[in-house]
Amino acid sequence: MTLAHRAAATGPGRSAASAHAAGGHAAPHYPGVRFVDCTRIAPEAWANGAGVTRMIARRAGADGDADWRISLATLEGSARFSQFPGIDRTLVPVDDASVELHLQDGHLIALPTQPAHFPGDLLMWTSGIVRPTHVLNVMTRRAACRAAVVVTTHSRRITPAPTHLLICAAGQWHVGSALLSTQTLVPLHGLWLEGRGEELDLRPAAPESRLISIAIEPAAP
Repeated sequence: MTLAHRAAATGPGRSAASAHAAGGHAAPHYPGVRFVDCTRIAPEAWANGAGVTRMIARRAGADGDADWRISLATLEGSARFSQFPGIDRTLVPVDDASVELHLQDGHLIALPTQPAHFPGDLLMWTSGIVRPTHVLNVMTRRAACRAAVVVTTHSRRITPAPTHLLICAAGQWHVGSALLSTQTLVPLHGLWLEGRGEELDLRPAAPESRLISIAIEPAAP
């Protein structure tokens, strides 16, 4: 079963690919910009009943399988992740909580400011979750693309990747450029940018603000 068909169960050349965004809409005056509102996305239950997921955005390749997929998952207890051969994954808590990930020979800890990266080929599971915890789940098909996921807590200027998502995890953020009027992002709201080459200014507007930056680029040949 492919990533495109199994993503809801796990809890995650333009003419040859299709993109989809849930809970968002295009910005009519800004080509290549979509607004994202995670609060408007309907949740889907995990097949194992351990939580729910909300699919934020995805792009399918020519074969119909997802080249990349970004979702917001709610972990409600110990759970095992499905294995996805050929997929790389990144997990970052949106809430102010840590998530411990176990594998056969060790463990990883995902922190609100420090994402955890791991191959989807591995058997992974969580434990020690005592209250519902929201995490951002980024999945990329290794042969097609790669993702760099960074959590920003201070002002900075970036040049967007060919595909770039910015999602406010906490506080409030101002995002703008010479060609994009300043947009204010509140928690669980964001921007999806496609083909925007100008530099972006990212500025926190509230104490303890966190912004999750997801830069997606084609895989190296």
